Amino acid sequence: MEEYRSVSRRSLIKGIGGSGIIGAVGTASGSDRTGADDREVYIVLGGGSGLRSRLSRAGFEVRHELADGAVFIVQGPKAKRDELRSMAAVTDAVTNETYVFDDIEQSEGEVVRRDEPLSDKQWDKRLIRADAAHDRATGDGTTIAIIDSGVSFNHPDLASRIDADRSRFVRNAHVHAGTGEVRTATNSGLVLKPTERVTRPVAADVDGHGSHVAGIAAAPRNGSGIVGMAPDASIVSLRTMFFDPVYSYGGTTYSQLIGTLADILIAIDYAVDLGVDVVNASIRGIRPNNSRAFAAVRRVVQHAMQQGVVVVAAAGNRGVNVDRESDYVLPAETPGTVTVAATGPTDKRSSYSNYGNGTVDVAAPGGGYETRAKTRTTDPDAVAYPYPTNYVLSTVPKSIYGKRYLYKPGTSMAAPQVAGLACLLRELAPDLHPRRVRQAITQGAVELSGDNTDGLGAGRIDAPAAIERISDRL
Repeated sequence: MEEYRSVSRRSLIKGIGGSGIIGAVGTASGSDRTGADDREVYIVLGGGSGLRSRLSRAGFEVRHELADGAVFIVQGPKAKRDELRSMAAVTDAVTNETYVFDDIEQSEGEVVRRDEPLSDKQWDKRLIRADAAHDRATGDGTTIAIIDSGVSFNHPDLASRIDADRSRFVRNAHVHAGTGEVRTATNSGLVLKPTERVTRPVAADVDGHGSHVAGIAAAPRNGSGIVGMAPDASIVSLRTMFFDPVYSYGGTTYSQLIGTLADILIAIDYAVDLGVDVVNASIRGIRPNNSRAFAAVRRVVQHAMQQGVVVVAAAGNRGVNVDRESDYVLPAETPGTVTVAATGPTDKRSSYSNYGNGTVDVAAPGGGYETRAKTRTTDPDAVAYPYPTNYVLSTVPKSIYGKRYLYKPGTSMAAPQVAGLACLLRELAPDLHPRRVRQAITQGAVELSGDNTDGLGAGRIDAPAAIERISDRL
């Protein structure tokens, strides 16, 4: 079992002064899967000055108090579940849920060199006119929190941007900092990946997804590699995903990447305490089986907005109209989030992208064409960007992929385009309310028309146009 240096929430706050689909697979142990089968982690909605003491007297350990006391993360006996829900000052309670993360597709990509500029391969940034926006703003002085599988601390396009001291790993309601033994992938794969234990910063990337997201948002302009949407923004890595071993074969352990709803809520609230400008949640569509979870996420996100934090979420990769779905897609469907669908090089909705004007605020380049067949076309005479170059190029850990750059598709890749744009707006207008940030981005978007463009909210983002929408604040 991996060991970590645990940090209490009190010490955290004291020290602050300074693609794929997710399916629920059950409840999460509150002891990092060490066998405490009689105890459970709960997400509790409630309030009042006496609730913490009531919970303690009833035998529940309060792990975290979120959203200014509106949500509690507690651990307690499974046998007292009904007692918890009937407790005075408790509005509701939901058992923490565990989710399995997988990639919708993974491209082997091209072999690209780090010591040369790769901007000619970034069709996504050209489409949204990132260069023109960088004449006005680069995200200088802003901070973006990446809630994901971690961010590579030693990638040459990311190392200079990461705020290692404030980065954290959240697992089963425990918050960890520093360096420790972690389980990381050793090769690419889909659901099950070969893994091994290594010693490294606990918030570093264990899968590659988070590093890819981070590069899209904030890779620096350093004359080589790629350029992110907010190249001068700082990155805080908040890792909420970890590998759970499934089986061993031939001396290799194969694991699935999982995370819990409580950990995501804790990470969002921690980012708020840090005072970040933007939270990017490319966590690919959590679908809880009840509305209690929705209420908890809503409270945490609304608190983030009240504290001035912009929360950007991926719409999900099931290729469905989420407005017509009976279950929730979180945090994408939470009021207050900027929810992002994916488009391709021709401004058509990517074949895998969720859509629905009641949920999606805006679209951004996530890669892939409107059909899978067109996306997989390798003939340069048939499409302008043959496979895999119609995906989005970004950063990945060399230790996992054997290369530092890879093409990937997903609404996970679309969301950080918007999160980076929000950082540009915040550089120019630091006190701009999250609603005004969302308004500027949507009002500056390019309205799309024709086949495969419905359900994309205001349309595809345009960075300079969004900046113009806040000209009255400059």
